[in-house]
Amino acid sequence: MKLFDFSFLEHGMLPAGLVNVVSAIAELRERGNERKDSFGKIFDRLESIAKVQSVKGSNEIEGIVTSERRINEIVNQNSAPLNHNEAEIAGYRDALALIHENYTRLDIREPDILRLHEVMLSYAPVNGGQYKETDNAIMEVDADGKRRVRFSTVPADETAEAMRQLVFAYMDARNNYNINQLLLIPCFILDFLCIHPFTDGNGRMSRLLSLLILYKNGFDAGRYISFEEQINRAKAGYYAALKDSSAGWHEGRTVIFRLLKTL
Repeated sequence: MKLFDFSFLEHGMLPAGLVNVVSAIAELRERGNERKDSFGKIFDRLESIAKVQSVKGSNEIEGIVTSERRINEIVNQNSAPLNHNEAEIAGYRDALALIHENYTRLDIREPDILRLHEVMLSYAPVNGGQYKETDNAIMEVDADGKRRVRFSTVPADETAEAMRQLVFAYMDARNNYNINQLLLIPCFILDFLCIHPFTDGNGRMSRLLSLLILYKNGFDAGRYISFEEQINRAKAGYYAALKDSSAGWHEGRTVIFRLLKTL
């Protein structure tokens, strides 16, 4: 089984340009906090817009769609879901609200990850909150419409232990003051997606967990600007980056490791 280790993120092992970028993001966070005090009504409006965009964008990435009118009605809880797609949308709405309202009580630990998944699929005709019981794979369709396996995920019988080890590795890394927490987030999410622990909803869960970890580290921009919608708008680039990043994952030779070895 793959060993999870984020020590490559320690200071001194990263390119200076990358360190400068995350430092600039931290500075922008402080400026944003100052603006919230001065423009409260504007931020309230942004939050309302971002909530709808996040629910719409994260589901649309996975091909789960409905009309603009129905998205607004479901997000604002003015109507119950009328079909399977809308049930998935309503579940994401509730999971997103759980993070927005209770992120201080939630954490990157297995019970909370399973709980979020259960809430997200609470309207769907599948059992949420459980790891996959059968193997799955990440598929892609070529220009001729033929499907092929793009990435072989962790087998079902190894998934629970892989998730346990990933969470432990994350806990170690977040307590390591030599590791930049902002850079830790995408590395954790990449490992999560490569494990692909659930039968359904892995992509949407990755975005929910990203938001949760950002909140836990004091980055709440996702409350006011939907990063799910940003991903949706650049979906081709998102999938290309994911494909490049996951190459060599099982052997511990992802693009991150290859980059650092050239420094």
